[in-house]
Amino acid sequence: MIEEPSERLIEQRVRSRIYEILEILADCDAGVDLVGIKGYFDLFEDYVHRPSIEAGTSALSKDERVIVLEIAEFLEAACETNPDFTKAEFIESDWPGKIAPTARDALALFLRRGLFSEKVEEVEPGQPAAMAAGR
Repeated sequence: MIEEPSERLIEQRVRSRIYEILEILADCDAGVDLVGIKGYFDLFEDYVHRPSIEAGTSALSKDERVIVLEIAEFLEAACETNPDFTKAEFIESDWPGKIAPTARDALALFLRRGLFSEKVEEVEPGQPAAMAAGR
């Protein structure tokens, strides 16, 4: 029987996926080439607009949440500019160049704290929840 992951573990995994997507956004035009125009917008959207993030109850710190939501606003503004961008038009518009610096800042912020385990609940990266509870 496979045990279902806890809500905390799911939140840690979501934070890891957001980190991976930030790497794509930080790559500017190369990120768009890697995942295509739909992937560029949809991958981030799939993970960011979760009730836990919007409510501030996810594995994201307050500062991480702020910068991630700022990037979401950038992406929404880009999409509103031209919802039917082709990949070439999007790259030519320089939106990826406007988004990339904030994505790089977000990556640095995430790495300051570190990355969570995807297998063990942690209070903070490298601090298993069971260990913290036993102190």
